[in-house]
Amino acid sequence: MRTKIRISALLLLAFMTELSSQTVIPSWFKELPDAPAGVMYAVGYCGKYQNMNSAKRKAIDVALNTLAKQKSIHLKFYIEEINDGRMSLINPIFQLIYEEDILKEIRNDYSIVDSSITTDGYFVLIASPKTKKNVTSDDVNWGPPPDWIQNTPESKKWRYGVGIAARYSNWTKAWRDTDEYARFDVGKNTSINTESITVIRRTDRTASDSKIMRQYYDMYFKDSIIVERYYNAQTNSYYSLCRVPK
Repeated sequence: MRTKIRISALLLLAFMTELSSQTVIPSWFKELPDAPAGVMYAVGYCGKYQNMNSAKRKAIDVALNTLAKQKSIHLKFYIEEINDGRMSLINPIFQLIYEEDILKEIRNDYSIVDSSITTDGYFVLIASPKTKKNVTSDDVNWGPPPDWIQNTPESKKWRYGVGIAARYSNWTKAWRDTDEYARFDVGKNTSINTESITVIRRTDRTASDSKIMRQYYDMYFKDSIIVERYYNAQTNSYYSLCRVPK
């Protein structure tokens, strides 16, 4: 019997406490390179560390879990907004499910194709299935904001979603959440159900109404890949661009 791993996109635990600043990153963390046919890349990371071996294990573990999500995920999204003179979010559900069996397969068949040590932490790029191809990269800064932050790309081949997070004190948790939000945004851009309900509250002398808006979906995706990331240091804002085949 297959078991599943469940993650709440709103309640993710951090591996450790890290600084939020990131000035230099490997180029493949900013923009994922194209992988050879039949191979999939994923990045992993760990913040400030004292033990190199421990940092490497943490970064690889992040990359392995990311690869499992890329291969196949089940997304459940549900929110209610009530408008009673103010907008309030109630009963939110952001649930991401991926297969433990897929994660086990990846653990048995992957290779490290590049790694980088910066002042902020340890980064690793892995490939699955194993490949002899290595990726060379330069450490780069973030540069100017890319267009996709304001304008979600459109393509006949791909569907995109953008994840946004801000004001985190822990940059590894920020990226983990931002990547998940990007996947949920792909779901919203694919298909979403919307309902509107009017609720009337009556008292002896008055009556008032509120409108409840519901949005929800329940979907499966394969090949959901975070292809680009961007960090705005001035606003401490994180952005991830996710892509899935149409």
